[in-house]
Amino acid sequence: MHRSLRTLLLMPLSAAMLLPACGEGKPEREPREARHHHKDHGRDRTDDPEVRASERPAAPTADAPAAVDHGHARHHDDQSGGIARDGAAPTDQPKRTHDHTLQPDQIQWLLTMHGEEGKPQGIWALTGDGELKGPVNAAVPSRGEGGPAPHDLRGLTPLPDGGFLAMNAFSKDTRILRFGPKAANGTWPYAGDFTVLGPSNPAMVHAYQMAIGPDGSVYVGNQDTNTVTRYAGVGQPDAGEPRSPAASPDRPADLAPGVVVPSAKSSPEGIDQVRGITFGPDGLLYVCDRGAARVAAFDPATGRRVRVVADATDGLKHPIQALFSADGQRLYVGDNGHDCVFEVDVPSRTVRTLVPHRAGGLQAPSALAIHGPWLYVGSREGKQILRFSAKDGKPDDKPFATLPDNPEFLMWLGE
Repeated sequence: MHRSLRTLLLMPLSAAMLLPACGEGKPEREPREARHHHKDHGRDRTDDPEVRASERPAAPTADAPAAVDHGHARHHDDQSGGIARDGAAPTDQPKRTHDHTLQPDQIQWLLTMHGEEGKPQGIWALTGDGELKGPVNAAVPSRGEGGPAPHDLRGLTPLPDGGFLAMNAFSKDTRILRFGPKAANGTWPYAGDFTVLGPSNPAMVHAYQMAIGPDGSVYVGNQDTNTVTRYAGVGQPDAGEPRSPAASPDRPADLAPGVVVPSAKSSPEGIDQVRGITFGPDGLLYVCDRGAARVAAFDPATGRRVRVVADATDGLKHPIQALFSADGQRLYVGDNGHDCVFEVDVPSRTVRTLVPHRAGGLQAPSALAIHGPWLYVGSREGKQILRFSAKDGKPDDKPFATLPDNPEFLMWLGE
């Protein structure tokens, strides 16, 4: 059943808590023409268990990555044509055709996993067949009391040079790691820290995801402070330095350096429990607020909330990650309170359940990615990467990948 979104929606663009009272601290929104109720099939869970302070396995070396055999060899072929950048609708039943550029046994994806005690740390890779390889990152130096690095990796963000940024999320060693383009030995070399937690950057603690804004700045969602911070971008002067919005009467005066979107403790427009962030084609920053059961759009220049895109009245419970389709017409939202994926159709301003409750074995969705006609979704508790038709949500006939730990983020390497 479709749900009307607010008429202010213009163009496109994570423990249970009580929702704010209706209208409390929210911009005024026009009434919906029709609302209906979701039955809550999900169960409460903590999607991000408390960080453990005990030591993790030593950091990987720069040796060439080896395949990891988990006894579940499969032969999934990736799709032809790469990402559907033109936004063309996929077919009803995606065909298992090989990618024309990369062979199915070649690395096509990078992956981070949760880093449970005794589980593998580091950045891993998946082939087009879904075979796990790695770790594929060169050694990363440790810092202070943070223990071996990498440590509790989360978000991945590609860079134009073929490298990428990776979030080292351990609270005592929160930093953004920069990796250069893939080396001849098959690993991605560590190129230094982009920015780190410290006296001049105190709000970036236990960070989750990064997003690069239209101006090249890097935005970060921080779980322990429930803020979004901003930094001068890669290649910009003072890269990695916090960049706060200009002072205004509407902004709290005591925000930490770099804070763009404050927490709900500082502002009625702030974030209760921040999770995934992404930019829409309209230049706005879209933020998953797990605690407030909503996805909201913010002006990155001022940090002010522009509108609520979807919330509990649309069925949301614990939104974790959000992803726009290539044409910006649809916003996919993984919700691990309902074990489903919602789809916001921007032109019609409606919300529907694209991937139903636990379809295909989905348990606590995490990583979201699109490639060809497929929507890839991390099944966090199932320790798998699943894929579904991006058109109608039908699951593939078997998991794309089975993993030794909970998947967090998935990044396609492109052509």
